[in-house]
Amino acid sequence: MRLLASGIVLGLLFLSGCKGKGNRLSAGDSLSFSVDTAEIKAMDSMALQQRRTDSELVKKANARPGYNVGLERAELRTPAGWRRTDTLIGNIRAALLDTASERLRFRTSVSLVSDSLHQLSLDKYVRGAIGGFVQYVPRFSLIGQGRRVIGGRSSRWLHYSQDADGTDLENICYFIPDSGMVYILTCSALKGRLLQSRPAFESVIGSFTVRRGSAPPPRR
Repeated sequence: MRLLASGIVLGLLFLSGCKGKGNRLSAGDSLSFSVDTAEIKAMDSMALQQRRTDSELVKKANARPGYNVGLERAELRTPAGWRRTDTLIGNIRAALLDTASERLRFRTSVSLVSDSLHQLSLDKYVRGAIGGFVQYVPRFSLIGQGRRVIGGRSSRWLHYSQDADGTDLENICYFIPDSGMVYILTCSALKGRLLQSRPAFESVIGSFTVRRGSAPPPRR
């Protein structure tokens, strides 16, 4: 069940590149503003509720030692022109690096989460993750898989395509073991355009390191 749960979490992360963006103004559009005291009070109330919800999610994330362990020690370089967001997806902590795209509902991205290996070998963990993808990721199609050394660690990778709410994506997911846990680094792009973003992806992968000790890594 934990392996299937890992597959669900990963599927959610791969979908995280698809954003529901707000409307944008085109040339000639204009804005008009009005003050509505009741509306402002309602917005303040919603903001307060969101802060409470965020606080509850943080507590839940901290209560899940299988996931989230060690993520604060991982370091990634943010490519030029990209942005980094440290966030929660459900109760899973994630570091998301992304950049603007020509598609309003998609941003080319790299995500990083961590999980316990649950005393499994890396190969068995990856096989369980593939089973989770097959079951939970829409139109999952495995293109290839292999091994690669990342940050001095013998790691595994999966190359696959998927459908994300009507958008065809292509991903490479790296599983990087470290002291009984695994860092899961996923590079996501529009299908057929993965190679165009390879320089940025490679700069992130090449920068991956794990700091020893409990101090959080410096922000970049």
